[in-house]
This record gives sequence, C-alpha cells and structure tokens, in this order.
Amino acid sequence: MDLSLIFTVPGKPGLYKLISQGKNAAIMESLLDRKRMPVFTMDRISSLAEIAIYTTETEISLANVFRNIFQKENGGKCLSHNSEEKELKDYFIQVLPDFDQERVYVSNIRKVLQWYNILLDNQLVDMELSEREKAQQEALAAHEAEETAPVQAEEKKAAQPKKTAAKTAKPAAEKEKKTEEKKPKSAAKPAAAKAKTTKKETDKPVAKKTTAKKEK
Repeated sequence: MDLSLIFTVPGKPGLYKLISQGKNAAIMESLLDRKRMPVFTMDRISSLAEIAIYTTETEISLANVFRNIFQKENGGKCLSHNSEEKELKDYFIQVLPDFDQERVYVSNIRKVLQWYNILLDNQLVDMELSEREKAQQEALAAHEAEETAPVQAEEKKAAQPKKTAAKTAKPAAEKEKKTEEKKPKSAAKPAAAKAKTTKKETDKPVAKKTTAKKEK
C-alpha cells in the first residue's frame, strides 16, 4: 500500500492524488469525484504516508492502521465515519487496542475511517508494504544493529579474560600436582637405601672384634 502520493488538502473534503508537480503548483485529482485542481501551497498539504496515530507506547503509521481495518473487515468497508461517538471509539479499540485515547480524538477516528473507505473504493488498500516502508524498516534495522554492536563487542571483550584465566588455571594446577607427587618419591628411595647401608657397615666390624677377643 503506497500512500506517498495521496494527500489531504486543507478546506477540501476527501482525499487527493498527486498527478503532476511543477515549479509553482501541483495538480491534484479528487478520489471522490475525479475532478482536478491546482494546489499552489504544497507546504499546507499532507501526505498520508507521513501521518501516524498515537498509541500508549509509541506511534503507528496510518498505513498499518488501514491494514488492521482491512484484515478485520476481510477486505470490506469499515464502520461509517458518521456513526455515534461511542460506536466509533468501540470500533477503533478493536482495530487498535492500545491507541492513546487522550490524544486521539473522535474527530481523528472519523477521518481515519472515512479515508479508509475512500481508499478502498479506489482499490488503494492492501496488505503489501510499499517501497518507502521497506526502506524505513531496513534503515531502522541498520540503526538498531549499530546501537547493539558496541554493547556486544564490550560483552565479548569482558568475557574473554575469564576464558583465558580458566584455560591457564588447569595446566598450572596439574603441573604443581605432578611436582609434589614426584618430589617425595625421589627423596624417599635414597634415604632408605642410605640408612640400610649404614646399618650394615657398622654391624659387621663390631661382630668381628667380639669374635676375635673370645678366641684369644
């Protein structure tokens, strides 16, 4: 649904389609009766593609509101904009449950419903995204990626030293354990062997002296 060429003109009922634009004026065609007229002050007219509806959290484009209505009505017409105030509010809650009821007036709801029916009569409502909307979504996704990239880089950087410490801690502990196990074994064997040798050597001369004294 491309609403970039559909405009509202102050003081004129309905909607107008931009046919051509020159230096001094633009030619607009009414979607109600197909009559054309020149518009000399382009700054006073508004494209439907630039209009949004307030919600309690953010804003939603008019095109998306029209899609909600289109889906609710299965491609048919919506409630008349001349309905009673309560009917209009109840209907709009079904279309946009979180619309800001303090900033979106009944007069705004009337316009939205009237515009939808005019666009539907001209076969200008569908569920497809316009090229403008696709470009906006791509720009928004790129912007969000730029904002999250530094945060992800910092998280990755902060996590890296912990990972390195975890890797070096295990080999160090294993090396220390091997050293402790190896040291007692190598020291115990020579000590025992030395003790055994010393005892054997002292016992032998004493026994020899004693025997020699008895014989004499």
